[in-house]
Amino acid sequence: MRRASAWSVVGLLLSCGRVHQLEDGAYTLATTEVLRDDCGLERQQLLSVGTLSTAGHAVSLAFEVPEARLMGTYRTSVEEMTLDGTIANFSAVVRGQECLLDFVTLHVDTVTVDAGAFRGTMSVRYYAPQADACVCKYWYNFEAVRSEP
Repeated sequence: MRRASAWSVVGLLLSCGRVHQLEDGAYTLATTEVLRDDCGLERQQLLSVGTLSTAGHAVSLAFEVPEARLMGTYRTSVEEMTLDGTIANFSAVVRGQECLLDFVTLHVDTVTVDAGAFRGTMSVRYYAPQADACVCKYWYNFEAVRSEP
């Protein structure tokens, strides 16, 4: 009887961690459609290579250039993620003008395509309260494909 209840507890604990289809690792992001570009960034690839890491439902997407880590979760019962991140004291060119931004916010919504690819929408917002010309929004759709290990 004790052995049966011990296995029941082990089974219950194991079912709490959900396995997701998308593999961890480096992904190359490519813009597929620009939705809004107040910043004049359409010709630049702001975030091009990121490293995806998952732990249960929690997920992170880390970028080296610029240095940023987006944190988020998988949505319940679907292979979709939502992530957010912030970069402080970021220097950028906005519509041809050099800007020192107080911070940049990043928001991503994604859908898993298969084990090595996902697609989604990225929202980038530049904030610089002392320089209105540097405040802008850049939204785009993208595809991400797992880079070779």
